[in-house]
Amino acid sequence: MTVLLVATDDEAALLRERIHHNRHFRVISHTPSPRLALAQAHVLLPDVTVLDPSMHGDSDPAALFLGLRSLAPPSGVILRTTPATAVLPELHAVLEEGAVHLAARDDQDALMNALITIGRRRESCDPDQ
Repeated sequence: MTVLLVATDDEAALLRERIHHNRHFRVISHTPSPRLALAQAHVLLPDVTVLDPSMHGDSDPAALFLGLRSLAPPSGVILRTTPATAVLPELHAVLEEGAVHLAARDDQDALMNALITIGRRRESCDPDQ
């Protein structure tokens, strides 16, 4: 399964290391910019995109999410949250659209569980809708 990270370089390095512990997942690219992430996703068609609160705010999070979900096949989305980001109004708009997996930023097991859940759905031909 291919993974696109939307996070700062420092956070992406930590995430990459954690994700690569499972041989079924490979990070194919990362960027801190939601706008660039969407452009990369159109070219790379990642199976999963991980959005971290450290990403730069140059785009509307709901627009990024909808763009990722409009790909064919749609990218699974994992949104890492902190107590501060869990209450953002933009997050609620994204959650109403469905098919997003939440993982607390400090819970590495939640991240891996979300990746595995998306992987199992892809394996069963369920596009995580």
